[in-house]
Amino acid sequence: MIDQRRILSDKKVKTIILTPFLILVLMAFITLYPGTRDFGIWLLAENKPVELLTFVIFIIGSVYGMKFSFNISKNHKYYIVLFYGVFSFFLFFIAMEEIAWGQQFFDFKTPTSWKKINLQGETTLHNIEGLQGKSEIFRLLFGLGGIFGIWLDRFSLFNDISPSKILWSWFIVITIHAGIDLYADTITINEFYDRGLQRTSELIELLIAMSSVLYLWLNKKKLLEPQF
Repeated sequence: MIDQRRILSDKKVKTIILTPFLILVLMAFITLYPGTRDFGIWLLAENKPVELLTFVIFIIGSVYGMKFSFNISKNHKYYIVLFYGVFSFFLFFIAMEEIAWGQQFFDFKTPTSWKKINLQGETTLHNIEGLQGKSEIFRLLFGLGGIFGIWLDRFSLFNDISPSKILWSWFIVITIHAGIDLYADTITINEFYDRGLQRTSELIELLIAMSSVLYLWLNKKKLLEPQF
């Protein structure tokens, strides 16, 4: 088993660990400081820079993951190749959900049958009845899945798919935010915090996209560049 911390220099490891905290602090400052508050709210709004950047990173991750899956297909077990292929497909699926499958850009109409069950009248799956407003559950599952995946690295069966230990900070931040958000769905904290949680959920989705790409990148180094 390769010690994943040896794949990168100490400086890069520290940068990866600190990045989610730095992003949160920076966005908190922008949205709370009176002089930049409107700009921060605009950044986090629907179809604005944070959401669009999330889409772009998910697409990059999907293409990168598919290529990675193909590159290991000859030298690794089928279930490992399948795992990365399915993971990459879901990155593509989430990316398209972020932009309502292009509806906002190409201005095509939602099919009547779908519009009846979609609470926002869009082509998205996550806005249909029963799923609308429940995305924090999926964010929580992603964070917990990452933490659990790191723990699974102790078992040789999962070495080739488990996340790098240096991604712990990303999964912790995502899990805590999603957990608080889920809690706020049942018990109202107060209007200020509820609004803040709703707005920053876009930022958490960006962290999910970034950590997904980092996961693939680090595991590519582990599987295809063992000399590091």
